[in-house]
Amino acid sequence: MLIHRRSLLFAATLTAAAPRAAWAQSLSSGAFTHGVASGDPLADGVVIWTRFTGERLAWEVAEDETFARVVQRGEARASFASDFCVKADVRGLAPGRPYFYRFLSASGPSLTGRTRTAPAAGGERLTVALFSCANFPFGYFHAYGHAAAREDIDLVLHSGDYIYEIQRGSYPSAADTVPGRIIDPVNEIVSLSDYYQRYSIYHTDPHLLELRRLKPMSAVWDDHELVNDTWRDGARDHNAEYEGVFAERMAAASKAYFDWMPIRRPTRSGMQLYRSLDWGDLARIVLLDTRFIGRDLQLDYRNTLAPQLAQGGVDAAAAAAEFRRGVLDNPNRTLLGGAQEQWFAQTLADSKRRGQAWQIVTQQVVMGEQMAPAGMTRLLPETVSPGSRAWFTAGEEMSALGLPWNLDSWSGYPAARMRFLQACEQHANNAIVLGGDSHNCWVNNLAAAGGGRLAALEFAGGSVTSPGFERSLSNAAPGQREEMMRSSNPHMAFCDLTHRGYAALQFTREACTAEWIGFDDVRTPRAAAPRVTQLQAAASASAGPGAWTAA
Repeated sequence: MLIHRRSLLFAATLTAAAPRAAWAQSLSSGAFTHGVASGDPLADGVVIWTRFTGERLAWEVAEDETFARVVQRGEARASFASDFCVKADVRGLAPGRPYFYRFLSASGPSLTGRTRTAPAAGGERLTVALFSCANFPFGYFHAYGHAAAREDIDLVLHSGDYIYEIQRGSYPSAADTVPGRIIDPVNEIVSLSDYYQRYSIYHTDPHLLELRRLKPMSAVWDDHELVNDTWRDGARDHNAEYEGVFAERMAAASKAYFDWMPIRRPTRSGMQLYRSLDWGDLARIVLLDTRFIGRDLQLDYRNTLAPQLAQGGVDAAAAAAEFRRGVLDNPNRTLLGGAQEQWFAQTLADSKRRGQAWQIVTQQVVMGEQMAPAGMTRLLPETVSPGSRAWFTAGEEMSALGLPWNLDSWSGYPAARMRFLQACEQHANNAIVLGGDSHNCWVNNLAAAGGGRLAALEFAGGSVTSPGFERSLSNAAPGQREEMMRSSNPHMAFCDLTHRGYAALQFTREACTAEWIGFDDVRTPRAAAPRVTQLQAAASASAGPGAWTAA
């Protein structure tokens, strides 16, 4: 448990000696049940969060841990309507400095949190931690705890699958569930109260609580905060007959997300997640929604090309070429939607005009095209499930025909990817795309359409606990999975298909230095020392980023 003894002793001292200022005399009694958090830092403000089982409470932001120099304070109300989650968007702070914050009640103060504001100008360095895919029953959140203890991390970016909506005993199975890591409710979550209960369970994890307490966070959802394989008008795993109206489920899921996450609520549409944050003149952090608001229905080889090939007597190469030309490359297919695409290009252009060296794009899914290597299915054990065997077999067969294997990623929307990379090439200085979703770590060089330079870099950073290809492609020697994937995808600078973990990326005006921090085992409560891989890429003034190299 990473809640430091010093912090607990300090909180206990505050409880015993909490000031009874006149303005705070009418606060309610109650309990702070799930710690404190902060997020979406600006040059003059930050969002602070807690959960309080009373009604009226207050908050303070100070320059020092003893709260002798309070710079902002205010009052707030907790209510059943927001699951007793409370947020304050604190403004009037000084740029580019750390702050301490807490909430007050008649029962005493909350734990003290630590946060920081972004610089207004300048800004010589930014270090972000990137997370995705934290499935509570699959293991311990070692990645969160490791990052919480690091002093160099300025901001946490979460690219989605912060929780999983799946019913207990399904993924993982009861046999694969780590003892003591039990989720509630038992059912797949559908109603608002279901979503609230699942967030509550996830926030019993001490590593997650400590990360939220000590680091400001900016996050976007993927599908499991909503429902598996979501798109604009539905989801593969939503059954309207048993689970009700899809739009009502999305309203419940999004409300629970915005209530529990320490980020700003949307100012326009209640589902609009995309936004941007500036880190002085160094970087613009762009947060996108590639999962829901503008996404067209995912293609699936099983009900498109595969039945045609199974008929026999079909020229497979010609059928694959026709599928790509007539279906896959359809220019109208989109991941972002027209409004978000236009906003994205304008946001990059504004950043370039400001002279920011980096445009850091946080979104959900892998962008680099992936071809499954020949012979990959030989790495499947005999005990693999029929569904997994069919998926890997189809991926290998389609890649042999020149088609990508993961149509739920940007590879399933190639025209949209081309427009995205053109926007990066034309409107950004040095763009880097961060992502998750696949449970494996992929580091790619993303070429511009005309060649000769890169449009962007990519770091799609693995998972906190959700298993990757080490679970399915288990009949492999050490490093064999990674070598096979890299040999079939020349734009891939690095991959890790074996370890759970997170990425830490440091940005300066000259370069990005990235670390992949991988853990061997997330099923044990105490983490062994992680494996750390370092890469770096240079920034340029006008020619886009340089390629990834070993640091």
